[in-house]
Amino acid sequence: MNTKAVLLGLTNLVIASFMFATISHAAAPVPKSAYGVPIPKDKGYVVEEIKDGLYWVTEGAYTAMFLTTGKGVIVVDAPPSFGDKMLKAIGDVTKEPITHVVYSHAHADHIGGASMFPKNATYIAHVETKHRLERMDDSDRHFPYGMFVGGKPVPLPTVTFDDNYTLKLGNQTLQLDYKGDDHEPGNIYVYAPKQKVLLKIDIVFPGWTPFKGLAIAEDTVGYLKAHDVILSYDFDKLVSGHWGKLATRKDVEVQKQYMQDIQANAGKALQSVDFYAIANKVGYANTALLFDTYLDAVTKECAKLTEPKWLNKLGGVDVWTDDHCYKVIMATRVD
Repeated sequence: MNTKAVLLGLTNLVIASFMFATISHAAAPVPKSAYGVPIPKDKGYVVEEIKDGLYWVTEGAYTAMFLTTGKGVIVVDAPPSFGDKMLKAIGDVTKEPITHVVYSHAHADHIGGASMFPKNATYIAHVETKHRLERMDDSDRHFPYGMFVGGKPVPLPTVTFDDNYTLKLGNQTLQLDYKGDDHEPGNIYVYAPKQKVLLKIDIVFPGWTPFKGLAIAEDTVGYLKAHDVILSYDFDKLVSGHWGKLATRKDVEVQKQYMQDIQANAGKALQSVDFYAIANKVGYANTALLFDTYLDAVTKECAKLTEPKWLNKLGGVDVWTDDHCYKVIMATRVD
């Protein structure tokens, strides 16, 4: 037996075991309140009626919804991670054809599967969403819409609006509203007044801290204000786009409080971290290094002030609060 080889193998095993243990225990436990609905392995999705012909669908990571009307199905969003699960989910509950498709916004991870729907359907979106899709011709729309988890180039909207659009079909109504930039220009509110259900994507993450960097929000101030806009609607359930569960008003209020704490702590960190003390240590010769060191210190101070209160209340607080702090700090400095 090669003793050296055995020792090397044991060493590698110890290192691997240590790395696995470190990775396994690097993040705080996820609160049970953050768990989504169980996904049956044989189907790979869940479809549930929220109320009066309005259904939501999830495969565990994304959420979308559809509405049966007696004269056709209105679908809102088509995450490509669903594959054909959306079609199967609709087929589980109705034989009505899909006649209308609404895009919540232009991001590929929420509409990249729209090519599965009938070509002769009416596709509705905010005018800015159409503009963003038009930036690429048919062949170029393969990127990013054909790149994300098996998506394909998506149909362009055939109906657009600027501020409001009321979609009435059969015995159902959807109110589409645009309230200004937040997550992305063109990101709309879709409200079902009869069911008291609101769809607003990529703002609220029920039971969790938002996705990294305020869910890659393009307008930080608009993102923060969107919480109040959501709460201005008379809704019982919110389809928020992620993590395999519906949100409630309480979920929105909790996340709003979390974001308010980050705003307050970002201000405290900006006031307490001494730029000139850091400059005296780092020096002025490398401006990039100086500002990176300073902003990193402010970010860490904001996160340090925020995390203890929220660690056991929301999932992912220890993972992504740094990113949220940085976004809010930069908005506080320049917006």
